[in-house]
Amino acid sequence: MVKIKSILFVVVACMLLHPAATLANAPYFTFTIDDSGEPIWTQDAYLPAGIVDGFNIIEKNKAGEDENVPLSRPEDLFIDTNDEIYVADTGNARIVVFDQQGNYLRTIGKDVLSRPTGVFVDEEGIVYVADYRKEKIYLFGKDGKVLKEFGKPDSTLYGKNNPFKPRKVIADKRKNLYVVGEGTIQGLIQISQEGEFLGYYGGNKAGFSFIRYLQRIFYTKTQMDKLNKQLPPSATNVAIDREGLVFTSTIATRTNGIKKLNVAGKNLLKDVWTTSALEDITIDDYGNIYTIDSFRGRITVYDLEGNILFIFGGNDVGSQRLGLFKSPSGIAVSSDGRLFIADKQRNNVTVLKPTEFTRIVQEAIFYYSDGKYVKSEAPWLNVLRLNSMFDLAHNGLGMAAMKQGDFNKGLEEFRVARNKTEYSNAYWEIRRVWLMEHVSKFLIGFVLGIAVIAILRKLYRKFNIGKPVVDGWKSFRNLKLVMQLLHSFRIMRHPVDGFYELEAEKKVSVFSATILLVLLFLVRLFEIYQTNFLFADWDVQKFNIFNEFLRVYVPFFAWIIANYLVSTINDGEGKFKDIYKGSVYALSPYILFAGPVAVMSQGLTQLEAVIYSFLSGLIVAYCAFLMFMMVKEIHGYEIGQSIKNIILTIIGMLIMVMLAFILFGLSSQVMDFVHSMYLEVKYRVQGI
Repeated sequence: MVKIKSILFVVVACMLLHPAATLANAPYFTFTIDDSGEPIWTQDAYLPAGIVDGFNIIEKNKAGEDENVPLSRPEDLFIDTNDEIYVADTGNARIVVFDQQGNYLRTIGKDVLSRPTGVFVDEEGIVYVADYRKEKIYLFGKDGKVLKEFGKPDSTLYGKNNPFKPRKVIADKRKNLYVVGEGTIQGLIQISQEGEFLGYYGGNKAGFSFIRYLQRIFYTKTQMDKLNKQLPPSATNVAIDREGLVFTSTIATRTNGIKKLNVAGKNLLKDVWTTSALEDITIDDYGNIYTIDSFRGRITVYDLEGNILFIFGGNDVGSQRLGLFKSPSGIAVSSDGRLFIADKQRNNVTVLKPTEFTRIVQEAIFYYSDGKYVKSEAPWLNVLRLNSMFDLAHNGLGMAAMKQGDFNKGLEEFRVARNKTEYSNAYWEIRRVWLMEHVSKFLIGFVLGIAVIAILRKLYRKFNIGKPVVDGWKSFRNLKLVMQLLHSFRIMRHPVDGFYELEAEKKVSVFSATILLVLLFLVRLFEIYQTNFLFADWDVQKFNIFNEFLRVYVPFFAWIIANYLVSTINDGEGKFKDIYKGSVYALSPYILFAGPVAVMSQGLTQLEAVIYSFLSGLIVAYCAFLMFMMVKEIHGYEIGQSIKNIILTIIGMLIMVMLAFILFGLSSQVMDFVHSMYLEVKYRVQGI
């Protein structure tokens, strides 16, 4: 999810670093989103090029006199294969047609339409119009005459009580209609050319609600019946690409705001980030997706796979600057890449032209999407020359390198782009080549190593060869501190005896526990830097050692303090230092095995991810088990008492977190009060 603070930071940075160039080119900033959801500033993608307002439209009034009738509250627009612009001029109850330059050509539906809110034109030039007030779909010929009109489907499958309030409409190559109906939660309304209801298509699902989940568990059937039904949102707009795939946009959702539907109505786009107020969607000839946000006035451009290319635009708060919007209601793209945005409050259509940077990106994407990775290499290099932080360019260069057999270069490009799937494929090829060249040497070395160890053991047993080394190792193991540290193995193998010896026989010390606690953090750092990129949930380049220090030690000491307080109230036998030592030693599996697992991960691909996940999960489960045994043995509890103690400890930790936030807030207010008092005294003294 895009972070608001991060976006504001980017905007301010752009103003500070590029004040003249940016403001001279466009009244808005352009950015993209990286893999972690952070905004990245880019060059201007589109620049304002003009407006179409229809002031050159002249019609006869009731008195028979000519008068100008400009656009009024346009709610939709569409550009046909001839680049003619069809605008649903809702306020004037008509469809107005303009050429590419914005010159008025003709009017469709005058004296027929009442409140047109959606318009679409097929390849044969038939115009489809959704009339919200008349509750009908009209089909007009090239001459502007009505060919057909469809009202509410007369079908029991449609539903007798379901309203028919068409807002948007499209038609596929078979001339079947897809209608967005207001309040139609079942999906798009499919109607044949004969007006027959074909069914609902591509409906949304109701989102998950944790509160509603709890209500289903604890409420009775009578109580559930009294609650409002949780209904899925209805689509707000619809579009179709050249391949005949249907796209829908939905308001008030972040993950399924854009859907690319196959014949079965299943979404082909997964995890596409969108703004929450999508008003319209359109597709260009290359499959790129364009959306407009009615709340923020932002335009978002995606490639055909749903990757964000650009986000730009903004609301007009009174400046009347070209390129800003008040209430954008529709978006369309011409064959030359220009964007046309209808604004029903400004009563016009804004025209935006693509910059050279955008054309280079689109050229690269065209070759990339067509599988011509090598041919896309040159434009991708030009993109990176203009913007080195454009992740999609690194993806393109990585695919080009893979196509040419340069897997090492592909690996690095995919790492920069954080494309784990293709990174895994590149690494698989590199590993395959390495194994073919070195596996025989490795096996020979492994066998020789085992043989050498066996020979040395026999020589030691028969001739005492190496006895000083063995005696030195035994002496080292018998050192008090070393024995205390090695008690970790005793606890892992025999946790009951190990924790008893820790408390009753003092087999470990606070000092040895502190050494292990320091090792815990060092192992965590090693894990962060050595875990394979494929399995890391963090970005090493953005890693902050101080934040990680707090993540490790604050919960640990909060656990110890909370557990001590809870155990004191509940007759626990453990002392504070015993809880401290026991908690540290309970984390021994992580201290001992997290590092080797991180190193092992370097040799795995996504195909072997289950191995890494299993081992990592096993370490966590083993630590959790030892922590449970620590509570049980240190405090002398039964199993039920131990579970209760752990639950209360976790609750105590949460209370400590809440208190910390409260104290932090109060301390900030106290500091502000002291500072204001200081300034007041200072001014009064200076006044004297």
